[in-house]
Formats: sequence, structure tokens, C-alpha cells
Amino acid sequence: MTIRQRLALAYAGGVAVTVAVVGAVVWWQMAGALRAGLAAELAAKADAVATSLENNGQVGLQEADASGRSLFVALMTPSGVLVDATANAPAGLTATAGDMALGGRRYLVRVSAAADGTSIVVGADLAPIDGTLRSLEGYTLTAAAAAGALSLLAGWWLSGRALAPLRRLADDAARIGPGALSDRLTPPTQADEVGRLADTLNEMLDRIAESVSRQRRFVAMASHELRTPLAALRAELDLADDPVNSRRDLLDAVHTAQGQAVRLTELSSSLLSLASVASDATAIARSEFDVADLAQGVARSAAPLARQHDVEIRVGAEPSLVTTDRVRLELAIGNLVRNAIVHGGSGGTVDLTCRVEAEGAGRRLTVEVADRGPGFAHADPALLFEPFARGATRAPGSGLGLATVAEAVSALRGDVGARNRPGGGAVAWVSIPVGTHLERG
Repeated sequence: MTIRQRLALAYAGGVAVTVAVVGAVVWWQMAGALRAGLAAELAAKADAVATSLENNGQVGLQEADASGRSLFVALMTPSGVLVDATANAPAGLTATAGDMALGGRRYLVRVSAAADGTSIVVGADLAPIDGTLRSLEGYTLTAAAAAGALSLLAGWWLSGRALAPLRRLADDAARIGPGALSDRLTPPTQADEVGRLADTLNEMLDRIAESVSRQRRFVAMASHELRTPLAALRAELDLADDPVNSRRDLLDAVHTAQGQAVRLTELSSSLLSLASVASDATAIARSEFDVADLAQGVARSAAPLARQHDVEIRVGAEPSLVTTDRVRLELAIGNLVRNAIVHGGSGGTVDLTCRVEAEGAGRRLTVEVADRGPGFAHADPALLFEPFARGATRAPGSGLGLATVAEAVSALRGDVGARNRPGGGAVAWVSIPVGTHLERG
């Protein structure tokens, strides 16, 4: 059953039930009013009979009743013996007040005592009241059915108008496929709940399109980066397999193939690191640690690479306890340091500084890695954190180091950036929230 059908049925059912409830209340009040009116007439008739008995001892019970109610009157002794009665008094009548069933009919009976002890029994047939109530019941049911039918049609029309924007959104969404990720839903003209839904879905489509676009660029660039060493490796292996080549040619081909295999290994490792630090790859494992110890550990890990490039690593970090994912943070800082060592030029220095500052109710860690290399003379620093981006055309490496930094910091809800350093060189930085623990003295 569709939402439109459910809404129409619910609307019709609600209206029908409301009419039925109102009709039941009216029926109950009408029944009470009719019985109260009849009871008042019976009391008046009984008083009139009692007065007549007191005045002259005669009541004229055989005279026609002028009220139009077909009231009957009967006089009985205290022992219940019938003395006199009107012609319309039912047979088997007793001096019992209330509702009485005689001869297949229902009567309302009132009993009072005259001055001489005679029981005055006054009553009336309830058939007219029952007939009126049955008619009212029929009218109520008819009105409820008619109101339900009309409200069903109205509910169908109203729900159709209310759901029309949703149908249009569904039609627009059905047309958006992998080849049309730039298309968007047409929002309704009114800024209502459906309009907010359309805006939210369009924002989600923007994120999906950006994610798909990044994945496509990543796959395209990864395939390009992998194709070159694979082609070179195959060519060298073909050369080594040629029997006409000398042993020297064979060794040269093997050595070249080994270099290409190393490059493939490094590229594969970089790709795996990039995938592992994504925010949705593994859960964030927060722990408390000293940021100064972390910085010193990163410097020790990068020391062999620094010696190869004749670079000195200088660490500036005060002891301070922070709470975040240590593995991701260490990977991000380590990649920044290694990137600065490789691209900062031999014989220079790499400065690693860490600052923990208050931010609202919490704290934020800012890590800067600075070198004295050529900087970003021919590259936009904002684009360096994209996969396979390089600061120079022939820069060494896979182009995934800074992209891994960006993914790791994004998973920690932080920011990354880079800029040229005054006086030459480059500065890359990360900034992440690190909890509310006090610094260690």
C-alpha cells in the first residue's frame, strides 16, 4: 500500500470515527433529554390524578389524554389490586416504577401514592422515543459513511498534492546515475520539509560526486604510476631473457629490473598506507601520550634517512599530555619529516616543532615541519596534499606522502597546510584537537 493510499484511508477513517463519536454523544444526550421530558410529563400527570382524588374522589380515567403522549393511568390498592385504569393501560401492569416490558413492548412507569394510600401508576409507551433514537442512529451512520467517503476523496487529492514534490524528487533521483553525477534534484518552490530534504540530498550528492571524482582520479593516476615501472620491468626482463646478450648486459638488466621492483614495492606500500589511514578504514584508537616523546620518536625513526641526505633534524616540543590516535598522528608527522628531508636539499636542517594551545573548552596540537629547500616555487601548496601531487616535475617519491598526511589528519578531524618559508624553504603543518588534559609540569 502506497503512502498516498495510507494517508487517504487514515484521513477518511479519522473523519468517519469523529462523526460517529459526535453522533453517539448526540444520541446519548437526545435519549436522556427525551426520557427526562417523558418522566416530567408522567410526574405532572400523577400530580393531576392525585389532586383530582383529593378534591372529589374522581379522576375520569376513561377520558382521552390531551398530551398526545398516550399516557396511561392505573389506580391500585396498597396490596396491588387494580381499582381502575385507562383504556390504553397494558395488561399485567404492576405498581413497579422504571422500565417495564409488557406484551412485547417497553414502557416507562412512575408510581406515586395518593393521600388515601392508593397507588397511582402512570406510564407511557417508549416506542416513540425508541423510534426517534433509531432514526437518529441511522442518520448518524449515514452521515459517518458519507463523511468518510467524501474525506477519502479529499484525502486522496490532498495527499496527492502533498506528495507530488516527493514524486518529482524520486523521478529526478532515478535519472541520476554514474554517468550523470553532476545532475541535481530540483528543489520545490516552497521552503518546507520537502525543500530541506531536497537540499540535504543535493549536498549528499555533492559529497558523493566529489568522492567518486577523487577515486577516479586516484585510480587513473595510480594506473599511470604503476604502468611505467611495470613496462620498464618487463622490458628489462625481456632483455635478460635474450640469449644473444652478454653476461654484463644480463647483470645490467637484472639490476635495472631490481630498481623497478623496489619502486613498485615503495609505491604499493604508499598506496596501502594511504588506504589504511582513511577515516572510514579503521576505527580511531585514542590514547594519552606525551607529544614530546612522540616528536623525539619520529626524529629517531627518520635519522637514517637524514644521514643519507646530510640533514640535521631539530625538535622543539615541550612535554605535554595529549589524547588522540597516536598511530595516525605519528604517521602524519613522520611523512612530513621524511618529505622535508628528501626535498629540503642536502646539508640543511629540518625543524620539527609542536605546540599545544587552549581552544575553547579543549586544546589543539599544531605541528610544523620546516626545511631550507627550494620551497614551492612552481606548485600550489594547497594541491600538494592530493594523491600523486609533487612539488616539482621530477621530484622523487610516489607523490602519496602528503596525501597520506591529509587522510590521517582528516580522520582526526584536523587541518593540514603548507606555505613557503620566509628566507627560503617550505613549512608544512598539521593541527588537530587533542582533548582537555592538563600539561605535565
